[in-house]
Amino acid sequence: MSGELTERESVGVEETLESFEIPITRNVVLVAMLGGFAGTVLMLPVLVGVPGLLGLFQTEPITQFAGFAGFFGLEPTLALGVLLFGLGGTIVLPLTFLVLGAFLPPAEPRYLRGATFATFFWTGFVPAFWPDAAAVTVVVFLLFSLLAHWVYGLTLGVVLHRTTGIPQHQV
Repeated sequence: MSGELTERESVGVEETLESFEIPITRNVVLVAMLGGFAGTVLMLPVLVGVPGLLGLFQTEPITQFAGFAGFFGLEPTLALGVLLFGLGGTIVLPLTFLVLGAFLPPAEPRYLRGATFATFFWTGFVPAFWPDAAAVTVVVFLLFSLLAHWVYGLTLGVVLHRTTGIPQHQV
């Protein structure tokens, strides 16, 4: 056989692909936000806890994260930075994942798409929170921040995969 699908086989493949289409509904959005919240909570011990115990965590970058609050007449504070970080992980990133998750690798298992998604966002996190420190601190920062983002992404992916499914849609 030449490796090409017959017409009957190709129709079966198309029907199978269509059966995996999961629309983005209100329930899916709420589950994604729940997964984002759980991921944010679970990533904090890895991102902040262990480096904090090692004396490597600094709060200045989080305060700087809230720096754009000045546009609204607010003073950038650690509390505002933490709030924005939490809202981003609970609302913004899960909604973005609902749209982009269908197009990310790997094909299976689908929940691993959350780790792929989180890795992309880690590449933006790294320069934003880059520590002005010795090489050992930078290496620890890179490792723990990547691991924390994978915890976040896997949590988001698993929660969606096990409850509603990771949306598959066409654009």
